[in-house]
Amino acid sequence: MNWLIFLGLATASFGLVVATSLALANRGTHRIVFALVLTGLLASALKIWLFQQTPQWHEVIPDSVTYHLNAQAFAAHWNGESVNGIDHNLRGLLAMGNRGLNKHEWSPNDHLSYASIMGSHEWLYAAYIAIWYFFCNATPEAVIASNALWAAFLPAAAFGIAINLGAKRYIAVAAAGLALADPSAGANASWLLKDTIAAFLTMATLWSLISYLKNNKGCHLFIASLALSGLGGIRFGAFAGMVISIALICSWLLIKKQKKQALMLACTALFAWTIQGVYSQAPHIQVTSHTPGTSIKNNGGTTKNPKASSNAVFRTFMGGTDVLTASEGETAADESVISWKNHLFEQPIHAIFRSLARTLFAPYPWVAIDPGLNWRSSSELYYPGTILWIICLPGILTFISTTARKSDPATWLLLLFLASQFAAYTIWLGEWSTRQRVFTLAAFFAIAMIGWVQLRDIGRSRLTNTR
Repeated sequence: MNWLIFLGLATASFGLVVATSLALANRGTHRIVFALVLTGLLASALKIWLFQQTPQWHEVIPDSVTYHLNAQAFAAHWNGESVNGIDHNLRGLLAMGNRGLNKHEWSPNDHLSYASIMGSHEWLYAAYIAIWYFFCNATPEAVIASNALWAAFLPAAAFGIAINLGAKRYIAVAAAGLALADPSAGANASWLLKDTIAAFLTMATLWSLISYLKNNKGCHLFIASLALSGLGGIRFGAFAGMVISIALICSWLLIKKQKKQALMLACTALFAWTIQGVYSQAPHIQVTSHTPGTSIKNNGGTTKNPKASSNAVFRTFMGGTDVLTASEGETAADESVISWKNHLFEQPIHAIFRSLARTLFAPYPWVAIDPGLNWRSSSELYYPGTILWIICLPGILTFISTTARKSDPATWLLLLFLASQFAAYTIWLGEWSTRQRVFTLAAFFAIAMIGWVQLRDIGRSRLTNTR
């Protein structure tokens, strides 16, 4: 491994994290934010190392294997090598081969978009890993270590979001402390999972949008535009939820006759939507469905329907709908989605209650007592994070029940986004439990600490009134 190039890439990545944090920091909080980023880096590196010492870590999560193989394919392709779709689990390439549209080999001369090769528009993370493999011949362990660079942002984000929601400085620092202690982000960062970089982009978008609504700084919208655009290529569900939330807040601002803020937010969402359209309609894109407005490769190259560009992002939405409506045996079928749908139709009441219980408490902490831990399942690594989440629940629920009554667009933007993710994961998977929720935890920690203070004040007020 070329350590000099590795250190250069690591420095550039961490420099981006530091620059983003300081650019979003409120006046008078820059030193605190910088200290939190540095502390976050040390804490994340330590947590990643600790999790990798556990027996459960060796039960490699399938997603990690897929990202590793996909990244290897990208790096080999950039190096001018031919890539076998089966060996590297290139689902889009394999699907095209099964339909006779393309062979299962990705040769250097093929003019195919990364979205068509991957079978998904969320290809940026695989390309990110491939950069480390291609430029410095990094090992998977070294790339995993780089997750600490992005996770370093989360404590500062929890602090910044709490400050902008009206928290006092010591409360915001306590929220950052929860993010520093949070073991769930460390568990996810210990594999080649894209949750860490998805958390960075999600929190950067939320922090910058909330900060803009509070402080009206144009540079914050610039950061939001870039972060939201990147989020579209990492986690489309979060991107869609953010765009919908922005649209609703824009409508609210128009009603309140705050036209300038509404226009600026709309431009931010439109810019990110346009970039997502580029992801969805890359040059020479090849798709496997028969949706109108798609391109099919022939002997002379690739032909493109002129209507495709305008419908590109909408086809991405429809792709998610295809997964939801697919039956067993169909190409779009997903095992977890099928299982949830079957349970919902067969036992709707039980399915809904189980969904709520898993969202609030899974993986259930009492399983550590009965039937006990077998030290083999990777899900056991998320038990400490579940305990922290349960401790935060009263504060979260208090914040939602009290603060949501206020006409504050920044608060409602955050709550609408979190609600969109809860709805999306519940509809598709039947739950939004700990591992799936990791990329939003910094925001939850911010509102949890504010909610706990509100709960304390409510308790003091009632105690005073009873005397």
